[in-house]
Amino acid sequence: MSFVTFSYILCLFAMHTFFASYYMSVISIPESLFGQTEWVIGFIVGIMGITGMFTRPVVGVLLDANFSKKLFLIIGAIGVGISFLGYSSTNNLFIVGALRLLQGTATAMFTTTLSVVVSEYVPTTKRGMGLGIFQSSSALSQVYAALFAVWLINNFSLEAGFTASALFAFLAGFFALFLKIDYNKAYSKGFDFRNAQWISKHGLYPFLIFTSQTLTFGAIIAFLPSISQARDLGNPGIFYTVLALTMLVVRSLSGYLSDLIGRKLVIVPALICSTFALILIAFTQTQIILILASIFYGIGFASVQVVGFATLIDTTPVQYHGSGLATYTNAWDVGGLLGGLAIGILIEFFNFTSAFIFCAFLPIFALFFLKKIKLD
Repeated sequence: MSFVTFSYILCLFAMHTFFASYYMSVISIPESLFGQTEWVIGFIVGIMGITGMFTRPVVGVLLDANFSKKLFLIIGAIGVGISFLGYSSTNNLFIVGALRLLQGTATAMFTTTLSVVVSEYVPTTKRGMGLGIFQSSSALSQVYAALFAVWLINNFSLEAGFTASALFAFLAGFFALFLKIDYNKAYSKGFDFRNAQWISKHGLYPFLIFTSQTLTFGAIIAFLPSISQARDLGNPGIFYTVLALTMLVVRSLSGYLSDLIGRKLVIVPALICSTFALILIAFTQTQIILILASIFYGIGFASVQVVGFATLIDTTPVQYHGSGLATYTNAWDVGGLLGGLAIGILIEFFNFTSAFIFCAFLPIFALFFLKKIKLD
């Protein structure tokens, strides 16, 4: 693996520690809002996604204009760290909301920029595997970060949980300090507002394909606990644990496989796996079937995420990687914001089964967009 340079390894550590801080906050932030109404909690949690939707295109265009990647990484990591320290020192909802906006902006800045940076370290022939390992580094933090946050809160305090999250974010920025990032004069065209790709034409179809996954993921996050309770499926946490472990393994393997046999030959069965998993969720009455669904969903989601990333880099000129990846990663914000909302409306008018059958059609519909992508 010739691409495993010192800078590539630093990217893995930066990605891992940054997402460790995020997954810890998934526990800490709702805990800090205990006693608030459901809509207040939902609004505070959701505004981070809204901020990301508007921040990523700006970051992408500025990266295309050759603005300093290292500066964006450091500002992003510090911004997230400051937001966590702020959460630990206030209960004022207006301040918490402002800190959440800061976290969303800084997260979009850091993750978009780091994705662009790591893509430049990986050669074309190893792109799938290299980007898969990179994505796996964030999945690894998912395995322990939330549990670590619970332990800190239970044994020390909520403030300890937020402080640890901040330290992980600052550590990500520390790793970014030592990255070797070349300023490519050949692609320095300056900032041009009128001709900027706020929505990348190269990233649009990969974005739509990945959004078919993030929308369903948003629905699962929002309503799996309710389904588990209504159908007596036991602790839904086991679904997320199996899902995280599956995705940890599959991200690297799917990327490697796509280097060997081609991107589309991996994405097509991955989308089918996601559809099958969502059908299982729609009809499941036992925990065993729910666990089986988590495995198939993990295979589908992880494969589409990684191979879609590689496909975007394959088809986007290097001078537009910033706007391309900004468009692609915006799928997380769109899915997180709209997935739960849209499926919640369907559940309100119909039922859980009908809503998740609708979800099952989304990956199949994504095959239409995959057909539009031209690969060499």
